[in-house]
Amino acid sequence: MAKYSRELDETLERKVKELANAAGFRQMGITVEPIRLNSKKSYGEVIKANELVTLFTGDADMLCVAINEELFENLDEQSQDVLIESLLSQVFYDSEKEKISIIKPELNVGLGMYHKYKEVAVQKLELAYYTLQQLEEKRKEEKAAKKATREAKKKGQ
Repeated sequence: MAKYSRELDETLERKVKELANAAGFRQMGITVEPIRLNSKKSYGEVIKANELVTLFTGDADMLCVAINEELFENLDEQSQDVLIESLLSQVFYDSEKEKISIIKPELNVGLGMYHKYKEVAVQKLELAYYTLQQLEEKRKEEKAAKKATREAKKKGQ
């Protein structure tokens, strides 16, 4: 059996498109195509159009949002919306480069950790994420300062 198929429930298809439009995908020129995810190991995934898809459709800014229909049929409306929005939130559009990127979630909490620590686990992972960003900025600043110092020494010689 293929991993993906076009036969997705119309209600889910409509919901994905509505949430994508609400998130501003249409204004960014991104086409969202909901499809069925036949794999039962995930609730969904986002797939960026490759060169072959672009060749046949002429649409380089196409994304497919693959949904595990069987799972979604067993969820309430709010759960469906949250899961679809979590998939859509992985999409980043760089307007300068006019390029779509798929970014995996910044926070990933194991179910066991969440049950043990609840929101504290999420808060600590968020703290770690922001601290790593600050350390990276600090490294960039130090590197730029060293480069400036080397260039100043070269000019002074």
